[in-house]
Amino acid sequence: MRPALAALAALLLLTACSKPAPKPLPGTEVPTGFHRIGGTANGVSIGVPTSWKSVDLAKDSFETELAATGLTGSALEQARQGLQALTSAKAVYALDPASQKESKQNFVTNLNGFCQPSVGGSNEALIEQAKQQLTNVGATITEAAPAKVGAGQGVRITYSLKMPAGTVQGTQYYAHSTHSTTCVITLTTDLPGKESLFEQIGSTIRTL
Repeated sequence: MRPALAALAALLLLTACSKPAPKPLPGTEVPTGFHRIGGTANGVSIGVPTSWKSVDLAKDSFETELAATGLTGSALEQARQGLQALTSAKAVYALDPASQKESKQNFVTNLNGFCQPSVGGSNEALIEQAKQQLTNVGATITEAAPAKVGAGQGVRITYSLKMPAGTVQGTQYYAHSTHSTTCVITLTTDLPGKESLFEQIGSTIRTL
């Protein structure tokens, strides 16, 4: 057999014998152009665009990951200060590096997610508790209702919050887990037109 034919035969045989790529487990699929962040140590897994940078606060190396996000100056320091409060909760954090240049106030579109012990009660009771907490920090609630979060049921709340440099919009998802915890995922931006993206991210939330 000629070398070219032999190579072709070997390639065909390899193709025939190779196994198809395994399908993702139900509930773990993400939209095209997304990948998952978080994991068992965080208690939650979330799909975000591959262009976003993430920081896993369950790891001792989160400072290195934070430095790799590309944030500099005051934006980096603000992120560091905000994440310090989430370290004990082993939160996961992600940001869109490109959003900082688009923002008139130099704000970075971001996400944080963590899990906390459940307080029990219905979704309606959870909504009232979350609304009170947001109101206490000066947020204005625009919508609060039970919603599908990932593959399960939970709560979705949208709000606006005035900051020194301008107003930001937030979307919070509350997802119930089987470990007597509630996972809270907060997405924040000052850019218009992010509702569809936030909905996509919300559809990928999976408690672990």
